[in-house]
Amino acid sequence: MIRPAIYLIKSDNQKNSDPLNHVKPLIATKYYGARITALNGSQEQINVLGKQYDKSWVIRLNCPETADYVAFEDEYNEKTQSPKYSVKQLRTHRNRTTIYAVGTVVKP
Repeated sequence: MIRPAIYLIKSDNQKNSDPLNHVKPLIATKYYGARITALNGSQEQINVLGKQYDKSWVIRLNCPETADYVAFEDEYNEKTQSPKYSVKQLRTHRNRTTIYAVGTVVKP
């Protein structure tokens, strides 16, 4: 399924002027035209990711990109920066990127 837009969220690695503040700000950029496949089923998630999660997606982009978190346009709130899903794996190829994003871990 091709979503019209997703958010690629990266943590800003610049030095903070306050030595006691260790919080890194997050920067969200919109990406248009990502191909997203949901990983349904526990065995498929275990084969690809090694664990079972509540939600998981394979996101394919047509350019080399990096991200720490991923969010979807229809549910992401820019002010509170939630909900966002962590990137489990990031595979960069010459002209494309594959991102494996996951929700929370399922507890046995």
